[in-house]
Amino acid sequence: MATESGLRVVRQYSDEGRTLALRTFNEANSEAGTVVRNAWTSFVELVQRLKSSAREVLDPSVLYEELRIFFRDEIARNNAFAILIGLGFGTTGGFMLGMWLARPHLPTPIMKSIASTSFRDPDNVVVCQTAVPQFQSSSDILVRVRATALNRIDRRIAFGYGRTLRRMIRTYNSTYDPELPLVLGRSCAGIVEAVGTGSKSGLEIGDEVWLATNWYEPGVASEFVVVPETRVSRKPFLIGFEGAASLPYSGSIALNLLDSHNLTEHTCKGRRILVQDACSPVGCVITQLVHKWGALVAATCHTRSVPVINNLGAADIITFANEHFRSNFIDVNVDKSNFINELTSREKFHFIFLTTRLGYDYKFLEKFLTKDGVIVDAVEPELSTDDYGVIGRFFLGTYVRCRKAVAVLFRTNVDWGGPHLCHLVLERLAGFVNDETLKTVVDRVYTPNEVERALEHICSEKSIGSTIITFR
Repeated sequence: MATESGLRVVRQYSDEGRTLALRTFNEANSEAGTVVRNAWTSFVELVQRLKSSAREVLDPSVLYEELRIFFRDEIARNNAFAILIGLGFGTTGGFMLGMWLARPHLPTPIMKSIASTSFRDPDNVVVCQTAVPQFQSSSDILVRVRATALNRIDRRIAFGYGRTLRRMIRTYNSTYDPELPLVLGRSCAGIVEAVGTGSKSGLEIGDEVWLATNWYEPGVASEFVVVPETRVSRKPFLIGFEGAASLPYSGSIALNLLDSHNLTEHTCKGRRILVQDACSPVGCVITQLVHKWGALVAATCHTRSVPVINNLGAADIITFANEHFRSNFIDVNVDKSNFINELTSREKFHFIFLTTRLGYDYKFLEKFLTKDGVIVDAVEPELSTDDYGVIGRFFLGTYVRCRKAVAVLFRTNVDWGGPHLCHLVLERLAGFVNDETLKTVVDRVYTPNEVERALEHICSEKSIGSTIITFR
């Protein structure tokens, strides 16, 4: 090949030049002029021969011919095509990688939230910074929260209620959502900040709304919240944000219970109904609705709450002056219980609603019911999954995977328990508020930094209605 022959020529001429130089220095007896002339002559001849060889090696026609033979014989056309494709992808990938590395760093937007940082520490509920939630669906709604209600269920969640099932649900979500910090709050009211492009709710930016969320879903006690459009509705126009935040969750529980037992404005008239702890958020709603619908309402409450409960419609009130009337609801010796004595002196009830979490003796309470009377428990039940071991969690994980697969297949949402929460229920509640059938009962309003005092008040014996945290 021409390239190799050219290299041999250059190597040969360099050897001859070195030999000539050595001969010049070794022939000490030769005349200097003769040596110089002979050396110059040889050098000129060497340059001429190099020019001739270089002209031959660098001839374009010769180079083209050599390259043609090389690609024809040593690289197949398919391989050449693959090389070109690889070079294209490599160049494009390198460019995109460089652009990604050179992109400006945008800080993750954060917000103030009331969250549980552990499930064991008694001071585990604090105000912390969490990431602003992002849309998970094109129909989601972003709400700037003005006020949120804390309920007794939030206290239970902060200490581990539903943690096992919630962890399983989060594990099989498409997006990473760390378990802790766990934002609390089941209901809130606020202003629409953004609406998904696929939303059909009719809501617009600036609308005043209220919403509710279940125990296994992210809480709403934060400055911003993203919820599906089916969980949010316009709030009643007659009340402010604090009052509106008190109703969505407790009101939904009350309506679900009343509907499931066919208690409506057409069926309540003349019914005798007992509401245990009528000053609880759910008890306040049930007391008002069944009274408006014509029922004869009896209620239990602390002495401090009597004026409020009487104003809500309970004509027959059983009061407890001591600080622990809930825990003494049924004494160990039931025959000497003050509450039992009060019930004995009254006519039997068609319904007894239990609105606080206590160890009730249902069989004994049945003595104070009519023949077809019913005891209705409005408290979220204990979850056996919270005590599952390794084997139980394995089967629970399988169950969760199967239900989520079925939901994806049929394009439905999985219901893991709790009250039925949707915009239709919220619209019914809004109608009751706007026509003054239902009043909001707000006991205390706290700031986020006072969350410890708020939770302490929720669990106290003297709390009336809802406890609100304002984010104004």
